[in-house]
Amino acid sequence: MKKVIQGKELWEVMDKTVNLLCDAVSSTLGPTGNNVLINHWELAPYITKDGVTIASSIESDDQIENTILEIVKEASLKTNEKVGDGTTTTLVLLQSIFNESLKIIKEGYNSILLKKELEEALEEILKKLEKEKQKPKPKHLLQIAKTSANDEKIGNLVFEVYQKMKNKYSIQIQEGLKEEDYFEINRGYTLEVEKISTLYFQKEEKLLWKDVNILILKGRLESLEEISEIINETLKSKQPLLILAEEIEKNVYEEILSLYLTNSEKILAITIPEYASHREGIEEDLIAISKAMIKNIDYEKVEVKDLGLIKNIEIEKEKITLANQKEDLKKYIKDLKTKYKNCHNSYDKEFLEKRLSKLEKGVATICVGGVTKTEIKEKIMRYEDALCAIDHARNGVVVGEGVTLLKIKENLAEKNQGFLILKEAISQPFIKIMDNLGKKVEPIQQQIQKYQYQKVYEYKTDKYEDINDTSILDSYDVITTALKNATNIASFLLTTNFLIINEKDKIEKDVL
Repeated sequence: MKKVIQGKELWEVMDKTVNLLCDAVSSTLGPTGNNVLINHWELAPYITKDGVTIASSIESDDQIENTILEIVKEASLKTNEKVGDGTTTTLVLLQSIFNESLKIIKEGYNSILLKKELEEALEEILKKLEKEKQKPKPKHLLQIAKTSANDEKIGNLVFEVYQKMKNKYSIQIQEGLKEEDYFEINRGYTLEVEKISTLYFQKEEKLLWKDVNILILKGRLESLEEISEIINETLKSKQPLLILAEEIEKNVYEEILSLYLTNSEKILAITIPEYASHREGIEEDLIAISKAMIKNIDYEKVEVKDLGLIKNIEIEKEKITLANQKEDLKKYIKDLKTKYKNCHNSYDKEFLEKRLSKLEKGVATICVGGVTKTEIKEKIMRYEDALCAIDHARNGVVVGEGVTLLKIKENLAEKNQGFLILKEAISQPFIKIMDNLGKKVEPIQQQIQKYQYQKVYEYKTDKYEDINDTSILDSYDVITTALKNATNIASFLLTTNFLIINEKDKIEKDVL
C-alpha cells in the first residue's frame, strides 16, 4: 500500500512540521536560551538545552510528518556530527530560509532556479565570513568553551584540560564517582573495551599489573589449547598475561576467568575494539609499544617468542591503559605524523590524530558529578559541546555569530531572490538571541550599526564592548557548517514536490 501526497498538500505538511521542530529548538539559542523537558519512553525525563538532543527527540505518529521531521533533523545532526555544536543556529537559519522561500514558490517562482540562487548567495556569504575570521588566542578558546557550555565552571575545566592535551581525541567525558567535577590524566595508550567482568574487580576499582606479557592475535581464538605454550609459560612464571584478539569464543573467557579466580593467575583476554583498517592501526600501535609479534591463530603456530612486554598496565571495567616509553617510539610517531599529513580522508585522518594523541599524550578523563542522574546527563552534554567548540575554534573565531552575520547582511548585494532570502535568514540568529534575552531587537541593532560593528552588546553588563576586547565569540567552523547545512536541507525540501510512503499490507491470518 502506498501513500502519495504532492503540491499544496505537501507544502502545508512541510510548513507545519518544519516550524514545529525549529520553534522548539530555537527557543534554546543564546546565553539565556530556555531549557526543554524531554520525556522519552525508554528513559527517565530529563532537561536540556542541547539542540541536537531536542531535535532528535521530536517525533510524530503521522508517517508523512515523521518523514519530513527526519529530513529536517538531518541538518542539525550533520552539523553536530562535523563540529559538535551549532545545531540550534542551523535550525534557526533553516526555518527562515524555508519559510521565505515557500512564500515565493507558492506565488509561482521556480524552485530549481531558487535553489541555484540560494547556493550562489551562500558562496558569497561564506567568502565574506572568511574575511571576518581571526586566529584564536588562549583567552578566545576559554571564552568559546564558556559560551558553548553556557557555564563558567564547565568552560574553565574544559579549557584547562584542553590546554594540557591540545585536542579533543585525548579527552574523554564520563559520569564521575563524586558529586563535584574533576579530571585525571592517564599517561599511556588507552583502549576502550567491552565491559570486563566485574569478578576481576571484587576488591578494587582498578587493577595495576606490572611487567605484563602481551599476545596479539588475528582470527578467532576458539580454545586455550591453541595457545597452550603461552598459557603453560604463564602458569610457570606467574607473569601477568594480556591477550588481545580479533574474536574470542565465550568458553575461552570462562576458562581464563576460572584461572584468575581459582589460581589467582593474572590473565585477561579482550577483543580489539575497532574494525578493519582501524583495528589494524591499533594492532600496529600495540606492536610498536610492546615489540610483540602478531600471529594469525587460524593458520599460524603461536609461540612464547611472539610475546611482547608492557611495563605497566592499568585495567578498569571499560578501558585499559598501557604504559609506553615515548622516547622508544620517536621514529614510529614520526612516521605516523607523515601518514597523517598525507591522509586526505577526514574519517581516517581523525583516527590517525586519535592514535597520535594516545601515543604522545595519553588520555584525560573528565569525570562529571552531580546530585541526580538528570543533572549529570545534562552537564555531560554541556561538556561535550564545550569540548567540540574549543577544538574547532582552533581553525578560527569570529565576533559573536549574530553580530557578524548582521554585518555581512548589511554589505550583501541583492542580486536575486536567493540573495534576498539568505539576507533575511542571516539576521535571524541575532533576532532570536535578543528575543531569548527578553530585549527589543531594533534599539540594540541600531546602536551596533552606529558603532559600525566595532562594538557588540554584552547582556551581563548591559553595555557595549569593543570587538577587540570582547568575550562574545564563536567558532568560524561552527557558523560556516550551520550555514551550509541549513541552506542544503532547506533547498532539498523546497525542490521536493512528491512524497511517497510505502507501507506493508497488514494481513491477518487465522491461527490453525
